[in-house]
Amino acid sequence: MAFSMITPKLIILPLLAFIATAILVPIVRNFSKKIGAVAVPDARKIHKNIVPSSGGLAIFAGFLIAALFFNRTSPEIIGFLIGGTVITGMGLLDDIFDLPPITKFFGQVLAALIVIYSGVRIEFVANPSGGGLLQLGFLSLPFTFLWIVGIANAVNFIDGLDGLAAGVAGISATTLGVVALLTGRYDPAVLAFTLAAAAFAFIPFNFSEKMKIFMGDSGSNFLGYSLAVVSIMGMVKVAAVFSMLIPILILAIPIFDTAFAIIRRLLSGKSPFVADKLHLHHRIMNKGYTHKQTAFIIYGINILLGIVAVLSTQMTDKQAIYIFIAVVVVLVISAALMGLIKIEKIHFHHNS
Repeated sequence: MAFSMITPKLIILPLLAFIATAILVPIVRNFSKKIGAVAVPDARKIHKNIVPSSGGLAIFAGFLIAALFFNRTSPEIIGFLIGGTVITGMGLLDDIFDLPPITKFFGQVLAALIVIYSGVRIEFVANPSGGGLLQLGFLSLPFTFLWIVGIANAVNFIDGLDGLAAGVAGISATTLGVVALLTGRYDPAVLAFTLAAAAFAFIPFNFSEKMKIFMGDSGSNFLGYSLAVVSIMGMVKVAAVFSMLIPILILAIPIFDTAFAIIRRLLSGKSPFVADKLHLHHRIMNKGYTHKQTAFIIYGINILLGIVAVLSTQMTDKQAIYIFIAVVVVLVISAALMGLIKIEKIHFHHNS
């Protein structure tokens, strides 16, 4: 079934997104300098020099150029693209003006409401008593809203290291695309692979010394939003228990890192929005790994989770749930043994 769905569009559109993004990044880099969308070093940030920070605009534009050739004008896809434009635009304003959190949140809320209105909704959840699926009914709206806003913020949280957010988003989108194909969801598969291509095209510039650029909030918010929406379109609307768990497996790294960051800050009596240097990538770097090594370690974990997610589509619902629980337990134990989730006194850094 999956192979019969592989058409030229499934190859051409991701290739177009990759090429368009690669061409646009240097242009956006110069534009970013002119409009003042730059990241200035401070005690919390790893970089030492002023870096253009609106690279997400190139990722969004590269993806959009390819998506315009999709030739499918369903309300869901139109809503997805409009919402993506809103969240990218608000992110760009934040890259320029450093908006307060509540203003950025408004952009996420607006984007989520637009795409929900277009028909993208989580309609089922796994029944915790083991009785198959529960129809959410009117609760589908808040569930969908929390998923979209939550994943947008989760990807934003892990965007603290060169190549990390783009790599995790690209790997996650690729996995979503493979699973969507395996479950007969062609349209979301094309969108997922196209999103992955745009994210991957950005990575070399993010790692570069001479042409360095950050994706900024415009990129992390767009990628997180898009991953959340595509996961709903590709899997969560499929009436199977494993379809509810797969997006969580695929996006486990940003979800895990965000959840622990919130718990850590609340237990320390701090606002969950106050930034610190205790994210997963910070803790791995504290073990002596370089920036690039840390990114590749997290890529490796992300790929393994993706493989498990793909394999789980070939299992029964019960087997998939057992695998999901096992993966979560292994992740938590491994992180604890490595000292990655140890609660400790937190030192927050403030600009003088």
